[in-house]
Amino acid sequence: MLVMLVCLIFIIISIFTFRRVGISNPYSKGFFLAIVLSIVAVICLAQNYTQNLIPEVNDGIGASNKVAYWILGEDGWSKETFRDAFEKSIYLTLFLIIAYPVVLAVESKLKKKVTSRA
Repeated sequence: MLVMLVCLIFIIISIFTFRRVGISNPYSKGFFLAIVLSIVAVICLAQNYTQNLIPEVNDGIGASNKVAYWILGEDGWSKETFRDAFEKSIYLTLFLIIAYPVVLAVESKLKKKVTSRA
């Protein structure tokens, strides 16, 4: 949960920085940054889940990388918990990827309205 909050704060600060510097389409670029962070989370959770499918090889189950540990925390580790976190991360990433063109289109349309009024 803390990782999501830190990522959200990072994305919001990035969007405000993009706007202040004058980069075009700052919201869609911030949204793209969210997609990249989400893909990193999916990769780390996938690696953690597959690593823990065979606990005999790894001397039990556990977080196999730092990012997965940050996301999962310290409590209630099980194969089901790892799979659930991985699946939710996939769904979130797919949602962000599907929503990205919508955000880009809305941002471009609003920019055209502001430009035409000026």
